[in-house]
Amino acid sequence: MDKGMGKSAARQEASDSAASAARIFSVLCEPARLEILSALAKKGGCVSALQLALGRSQPNVSQHLRVLRDCGLVSAKREGRKICYSLAKKEVSQLLAVAGKM
Repeated sequence: MDKGMGKSAARQEASDSAASAARIFSVLCEPARLEILSALAKKGGCVSALQLALGRSQPNVSQHLRVLRDCGLVSAKREGRKICYSLAKKEVSQLLAVAGKM
Protein backbone atom coordinates (compact mmCIF):
# COMPACT_ATOMS: atom_id res chain seq x y z
CA MET A 1 0.00 0.00 0.00
CA ASP A 2 1.24 3.51 -0.83
CA LYS A 3 2.30 5.28 2.39
CA GLY A 4 0.39 8.38 1.32
CA MET A 5 -2.76 6.39 0.67
CA GLY A 6 -5.10 5.77 3.58
CA LYS A 7 -6.70 2.43 4.33
CA SER A 8 -10.02 3.62 2.96
CA ALA A 9 -8.48 4.72 -0.35
CA ALA A 10 -6.56 1.44 -0.65
CA ARG A 11 -9.72 -0.51 0.06
CA GLN A 12 -11.59 1.48 -2.60
CA GLU A 13 -8.81 0.87 -5.12
CA ALA A 14 -8.93 -2.87 -4.42
CA SER A 15 -12.72 -2.82 -4.74
CA ASP A 16 -12.54 -0.95 -8.05
CA SER A 17 -9.95 -3.40 -9.36
CA ALA A 18 -12.10 -6.38 -8.35
CA ALA A 19 -15.16 -4.82 -10.00
CA SER A 20 -13.22 -4.24 -13.20
CA ALA A 21 -11.95 -7.82 -13.25
CA ALA A 22 -15.45 -9.15 -12.55
CA ARG A 23 -16.84 -7.18 -15.50
CA ILE A 24 -14.17 -8.56 -17.83
CA PHE A 25 -14.77 -12.13 -16.66
CA SER A 26 -18.53 -11.74 -17.04
CA VAL A 27 -17.99 -10.62 -20.64
CA LEU A 28 -15.67 -13.56 -21.26
CA CYS A 29 -18.16 -16.14 -19.97
CA GLU A 30 -19.86 -16.17 -23.40
CA PRO A 31 -18.16 -18.77 -25.67
CA ALA A 32 -18.90 -16.75 -28.83
CA ARG A 33 -16.91 -13.83 -27.44
CA LEU A 34 -13.98 -16.10 -26.68
CA GLU A 35 -14.13 -17.40 -30.25
CA ILE A 36 -14.10 -13.83 -31.58
CA LEU A 37 -11.17 -12.86 -29.36
CA SER A 38 -9.25 -15.97 -30.42
CA ALA A 39 -9.85 -15.14 -34.08
CA LEU A 40 -8.73 -11.55 -33.53
CA ALA A 41 -5.62 -12.75 -31.68
CA LYS A 42 -4.58 -14.61 -34.83
CA LYS A 43 -5.46 -11.79 -37.21
CA GLY A 44 -7.58 -8.68 -36.85
CA GLY A 45 -10.52 -8.37 -39.17
CA CYS A 46 -13.82 -6.84 -40.11
CA VAL A 47 -17.24 -8.21 -39.21
CA SER A 48 -17.68 -10.03 -42.53
CA ALA A 49 -14.34 -11.87 -42.15
CA LEU A 50 -15.18 -12.86 -38.58
CA GLN A 51 -18.66 -13.92 -39.68
CA LEU A 52 -17.21 -16.28 -42.30
CA ALA A 53 -14.45 -17.60 -40.05
CA LEU A 54 -16.79 -18.35 -37.16
CA GLY A 55 -19.95 -19.35 -39.04
CA ARG A 56 -22.05 -16.79 -37.19
CA SER A 57 -24.51 -14.21 -38.46
CA GLN A 58 -23.45 -10.60 -39.00
CA PRO A 59 -25.78 -9.24 -36.30
CA ASN A 60 -24.50 -11.83 -33.81
CA VAL A 61 -20.84 -10.98 -34.46
CA SER A 62 -21.57 -7.25 -34.36
CA GLN A 63 -23.40 -7.49 -31.04
CA HIS A 64 -20.58 -9.45 -29.43
CA LEU A 65 -17.98 -7.04 -30.80
CA ARG A 66 -19.90 -4.13 -29.29
CA VAL A 67 -19.81 -5.77 -25.85
CA LEU A 68 -16.10 -6.56 -26.22
CA ARG A 69 -15.40 -3.01 -27.35
CA ASP A 70 -17.42 -1.46 -24.51
CA CYS A 71 -15.40 -3.54 -22.07
CA GLY A 72 -12.11 -2.35 -23.59
CA LEU A 73 -10.98 -5.75 -24.88
CA VAL A 74 -11.33 -4.89 -28.57
CA SER A 75 -10.55 -1.75 -30.53
CA ALA A 76 -12.01 -0.64 -33.86
CA LYS A 77 -10.54 1.28 -36.76
CA ARG A 78 -12.41 2.50 -39.81
CA GLU A 79 -10.87 1.46 -43.13
CA GLY A 80 -12.94 2.95 -45.92
CA ARG A 81 -16.47 1.64 -45.54
CA LYS A 82 -15.46 -1.17 -43.19
CA ILE A 83 -14.65 -1.16 -39.53
CA CYS A 84 -11.80 -3.50 -38.67
CA TYR A 85 -11.32 -4.90 -35.20
CA SER A 86 -8.27 -6.00 -33.25
CA LEU A 87 -7.39 -6.81 -29.67
CA ALA A 88 -7.07 -3.61 -27.67
CA LYS A 89 -4.09 -4.85 -25.64
CA LYS A 90 -1.58 -7.68 -25.91
CA GLU A 91 -2.66 -8.79 -22.43
CA VAL A 92 -5.97 -9.99 -23.90
CA SER A 93 -4.07 -12.53 -25.97
CA GLN A 94 -2.05 -13.55 -22.93
CA LEU A 95 -5.23 -13.98 -20.89
CA LEU A 96 -6.69 -16.24 -23.59
CA ALA A 97 -3.50 -18.33 -23.62
CA VAL A 98 -3.55 -18.78 -19.83
CA ALA A 99 -7.25 -19.60 -19.81
CA GLY A 100 -6.68 -22.21 -22.51
CA LYS A 101 -4.14 -23.98 -20.31
CA MET A 102 -6.41 -24.23 -17.26
